[in-house]
Amino acid sequence: MHRSRFAAVLAALAVLLVLAAGPVGSARAADAPLFVRMHTDAGNILLVLYPDLAPHHVDNFVHLATTGFYNGTYFHRVIPGFMIQGGDPNTKDEDPRNDGMGGPTLKDVLDDEAWSQVEKVNAILDARGYGGLEGQANLKAEFNGVTHSRGTLSMARSRNPDSAGSQFFICVADAPQLDRQYTVFGHVVTGMDVADTIVGAELDPAAGRDHPKDPVHITGMDVFEGEGDMTADEAAAWSELAPEYRHQP
Repeated sequence: MHRSRFAAVLAALAVLLVLAAGPVGSARAADAPLFVRMHTDAGNILLVLYPDLAPHHVDNFVHLATTGFYNGTYFHRVIPGFMIQGGDPNTKDEDPRNDGMGGPTLKDVLDDEAWSQVEKVNAILDARGYGGLEGQANLKAEFNGVTHSRGTLSMARSRNPDSAGSQFFICVADAPQLDRQYTVFGHVVTGMDVADTIVGAELDPAAGRDHPKDPVHITGMDVFEGEGDMTADEAAAWSELAPEYRHQP
């Protein structure tokens, strides 16, 4: 094999290894629960994540949360008696008609070091007249045995099971018909009253089916391990949360 071609193959393999390792790759304490506090216009929602059941979905969500990807997006789909859906970067523009069709790119889900490797491979491909490694980043399904009950945090997708990106939904009612069809990766600890407020919004049919007239925005997300950063109310709710919604290893 020609040396330059061999180097290109090695570079491509390096990228594949980076992608296989997941978007974050940061070490976490095995026995510490992982939380995300989602700040919205309507109040805060505290989520516990399930890295033991859906590690890649959790890594993806944590990475996007910590990089500010979700900031400024809004809940674009609200269905009473079912769920609220958000996380689409398209909701940051002025056109509500494209809401629900967006997702993260490879650059959004990789850290700087990993992306630099992709850029090196893209340069090699470009020099040879090929297209680069770009476009939307899709997650492989991590279906598990957790049922979609009220408060479940799950990942939205298209018809392809391996098409999740950044859009997620929170069930406001039990939805067992979704079990093993969508990847559950967390549960609400506090803030179901906020979710109920979001799902009860007046709709704007001109903007699209199930689209709220005045959408609730995500203004920030805090990611933390263990109970040390909880408020008193959050700690009390966590202590009372049913064991089946914790799913800690």
